[in-house]
Formats: sequence, C-alpha cells, structure tokens
Amino acid sequence: MSYFTEVYIIQSSSDYRKFTVSDTEGVMIPQRKLPSSFSAVFFHSSDEHILHDCHLTSNCIFEFNTPGTPQIKEGIFPILRQTAPNFAIKSKDIEEIFNYLIGQRENLPSICYQSQEILPALLLLCQSYISIYSQDTKVSRSSWWLKGLGGSKDAQQHYHYLEQLLNSEWITPRTNNVYKDAVDTLMKNIFKSPSFLFSEASITPQTVRSAYKVIGDKLDIQPTKLVTNSIQTPFTWIVAVKSSLVSTSVATALSTLLGIPQLFLEENEHWHKLKSLKQSICIIPENQIELLPKLRLKGFSGAVLVLSSIPFSTLKQQHRVLRFGQGSHDCCESPWMLSILLEKVKELVPLEPENFKFLHKELRASQKLSDKQITSCLEDIKHLKNLPQEDSQKIQEIEKTLQKLMSDARVACHTIVTIGQESRPLQQHFQVALDEISICDRQQRQKAINRLEEAFNHLKYLLGVG
Repeated sequence: MSYFTEVYIIQSSSDYRKFTVSDTEGVMIPQRKLPSSFSAVFFHSSDEHILHDCHLTSNCIFEFNTPGTPQIKEGIFPILRQTAPNFAIKSKDIEEIFNYLIGQRENLPSICYQSQEILPALLLLCQSYISIYSQDTKVSRSSWWLKGLGGSKDAQQHYHYLEQLLNSEWITPRTNNVYKDAVDTLMKNIFKSPSFLFSEASITPQTVRSAYKVIGDKLDIQPTKLVTNSIQTPFTWIVAVKSSLVSTSVATALSTLLGIPQLFLEENEHWHKLKSLKQSICIIPENQIELLPKLRLKGFSGAVLVLSSIPFSTLKQQHRVLRFGQGSHDCCESPWMLSILLEKVKELVPLEPENFKFLHKELRASQKLSDKQITSCLEDIKHLKNLPQEDSQKIQEIEKTLQKLMSDARVACHTIVTIGQESRPLQQHFQVALDEISICDRQQRQKAINRLEEAFNHLKYLLGVG
C-alpha cells in the first residue's frame, strides 16, 4: 500500500475485494464496482481463466507461478521469482515495478529477468583470487578459473555458452550502467588456451582487480574487506552440483581457502561415493533443494549449505529435509561474499548418525507413500479407460489423492512439461484433464483420460519414485 492507493484482489468470478490506505483489512465489493482499467494486473498461472473471465484491462500485466518459471506470452511480463509458499520478492522489486509504471524507470523491473549466475560466480572467484594470490599462485592458472566456472571438456564450447550468458545477464537492469570490457578481458584470458595439457594462460592481479570492481559496480555491491586468513574445519571434502555456476564457484573458492578437495556432482553420477563423504559439505543452490532428499537417500550424511535468496527460517518452512540435525543445514543469502561463506562453514557440522538414520527412514516412507499413491491413481485410470461411461467415485478418489500430491510436491507440479502438443505447468495438465474427463463425448473423454495418465507418469518421473 506504500505505492498504490487502491489494491483489488479477485479470488474467483464472484469474490472481489478492495483495499485502500485507510482500509487495509479490505471490503467485499460487487463486480460492477471494479475499475474499468488498472495500473497493473498480477495473476498466477493457475488463475489465468479469472483474468479472461473478468475481462481485466491494463497496459502492464504480470504473470507469476510458484517456482517462478511462467511461460513467455505476448503482452504479458513474467515474474521470474519464486512466489509461493513464500515470496522471493523484496520491497526493492515493488519499488522498481512502481517506478516502471509511472515512467520513472525505462527498463523492465529486475524480477522480469532470470536470476544471475555467471556474474555472482565471477565476483566470488575474483574475491578468492585477491584474498589468496600472495600465498597460493595456483589461482592465477586459467584451469582454476575454468573449474570454478563449471568447466567442461570442450573449453571452447563452454566459453561461447558463458559468453552468451554474460551478455544476457549484463543487460539485466541495475542501478549502475557500466562497461564490461574488463570482464571480457578476464574471460578471454581464462579461455585463451584451447588445451590446458601443456600450457595455461596466467591471470594477472590487475586483470582480476579491474573485473572485480566492474562486476561489483554492476551488481551494486559495496566494496568489502577481503579474507586474509583461512579457518580450521573438520571437513575433508567440498561437494557441489555441477549444473550451477554459483555452486561450482563457491565450492572452488572454499576448497582453495580451506585446502580441501572438491567433488562436482552430475545428477546420478558419482553418487555411489556419497556414503564415504561423511566429513563433507554439500553446496547446493536454492532451486535444486529437491535433489537433497535423493542425496540423503543415496547415503550422504555431511553438512549442507544452501545458496539462497531468502532467509533460512523461510527455507525450513518450505523444505522439511532442512530441519534435521542441529547445525547440519544452513543457508547463505545473496549476494554471496567469501567472508560470510567462511563464517557459515565454521558453524556447520555433519549429521549425527541417529539423526541421519531418522531422516533416512522418513524419506524412505515418504517416497514409498508417493509411489503407492501415484500407482493407485494409475490403476484407477486404467479402470476408467475400460468403462463406456464416467465413474464419478473413481474420479473423486483421484482428485483427492492428487490434491495431497500437489501440496507435497509443489515444485514438481509447477514444472512445465509437454503432453500432446501443449507445453504448460504439470498442475494445469491435471486440471484440464479433470475438467474434461466428464464430457459426454466419448472421444474427448478418452483424450482427457490419456492426458491424466501421462501427467501422472510425468509426476512419477519428476519425483523419482517407482
């Protein structure tokens, strides 16, 4: 209410509420009292039908969904931030939206752009280099930087990928509009040699300091005192998910400063080693926390540090797996600074055997329950296929089970999948199928049943059950 004098919430085609600065509790109003046009409209992907049914008009329409991955649609701006059950939208984002609406901001708000990966990763590697260069010159080797940027066997292909990513992130609107020449120079030096077998490019302090300043200005991060002393830790390994640049850069930085080796995980690769990595820290990005139950089930009992955009207290509400073991889980909020990461690591401890055993048992039971529920629904769908008419009782049973599954697996149900020729969030496929399954036309009903069956198979795959 600090920016808008009137806010309207439409919960259904018959539920309209008005909020004002003087009435923050809100009051029910009839549809005829809705404005003919709005300064901005915000809608959730699952409620798009309300937007169309109410014929709302606005020059600025924003769409969001739970994981923050709505499809790109003409005339609609996506909000690329997690929005439920807890919002990763901050007051600064609302201010940017407001300034955009009144014409004081030329570029789209930052929430309409993907979260950044390569810029925070480069910033962290620069911090590590400057902190340790005088004691350990291995940070001047281009191979060290390549590893921190999730280096692949094909360095040239990886360079082109990172170059495109850098260009994409650089156009994200920020307070400071600075030239990235110094960052381009650093990237070219890292990838100067196509083969690291016989010779490597050497990264100079001047190159790193110049890039560090430019990236800091671009991300609007104030200069901070860089780490000069390492810390003592009982951990013997740093484990990270390779598909995240932020994770690999954090793991490389911590590995270098702590003097312990690192292991990068591809999904389903090297997981056989996890049982032996009890004295290790797993670095995992917020958007891949759903991998953590799988890691635990594979035997990983080390500590976990989540790279997050929201506080740990909020993360724990969303992910029960983070609540086990006092001091075994924590998060570091962006912007990720080396000094703060080291402080977090200093406080972490591996899971105690009893806590790990208890967590493992609960995860097994949860996985078995999900498998049982999905299998039951698939059996009911087979039953529906063989009937010439609707079986309302079976459909109700499927709907009831599906509500529970969707509540327990929000991220999976908001994943965009393709069924037939349509790509949309999985939960929308479920809704469309259930809406059409009672249609009298037998061919249409059969199509809806097939969609429902395929949607459950997608959910089974995404949850890794069965």
